[in-house]
Amino acid sequence: MVMKIMKHVASVIVFMIAIVSIILHCTCSSRQTTTAQPIRFVVINNTSPDSPYEVFNPQLENTLLSINKENPVFTMHCGNIIHGGSSIMGINKLDIEKQFQQFYRYAKKLNSILFTACGPLDIYNDSTAIYTKFTQKDAWYSFNYGSNHFIVVYSNSKTSLSLSDKQLAWLQEDLKKNSHAHIFIFSYFLPSFHRTKQQFLNDSHQKLHELLSQYTTKAFFGATGFTQPVTIGTIQYIPVPCDNNYANKYKKAIRYYVVDFDGQIITVVPRYF
Repeated sequence: MVMKIMKHVASVIVFMIAIVSIILHCTCSSRQTTTAQPIRFVVINNTSPDSPYEVFNPQLENTLLSINKENPVFTMHCGNIIHGGSSIMGINKLDIEKQFQQFYRYAKKLNSILFTACGPLDIYNDSTAIYTKFTQKDAWYSFNYGSNHFIVVYSNSKTSLSLSDKQLAWLQEDLKKNSHAHIFIFSYFLPSFHRTKQQFLNDSHQKLHELLSQYTTKAFFGATGFTQPVTIGTIQYIPVPCDNNYANKYKKAIRYYVVDFDGQIITVVPRYF
């Protein structure tokens, strides 16, 4: 009789351990991706003057004041803040610094936090040193807002997306550390994709897509690379080109984009004026 009771108690203990294990497994699985947090942000780019010796168009102030009315959590400048170059072109360091100083005098008008990506015109003598000095941002970095994770990447190429091995290693680690989050990528360049053939034109871009697809990557934003948004797998590649040099005062142009993420769906609305 005692033996039967002991066997029964042992069976109950084994059953309870199994139940606890299942609960713990489910709990851990549910934490792999946290509940998405709604957010609104603005994307802007291409504010650079026509040359390193010209001043910013005063209309830039109106654009920044308009952004304030959107009430975004942050504003992301996707690159070509200023008009850079090299000493070989006759451009000196002072020309670059003056532009950054002038831009940030305008940027003080923004009510939201300003984040930046380094574009091909934001460098001097192929260096991002002056860009980092004034933006206080590395060439690549990341930040969080609630359950959303935002990554800024930098292209070594002046014409297309090209990430160094060092940056790719950093990106892999950053993605692992934030695997629970919903991820958004920003760059001046989008990967190159052939719509008709439905394939990436560059093997490195295909591998980058495969890496991002291992995580809850929601969208990849860039100023150039695509003409229309496209969804590949679960990732949306969204072009957000802007015209903010105000060369033609009689023509309306896209000045910035308002991006809303409700936790599931991304809505991107361009603002013309």
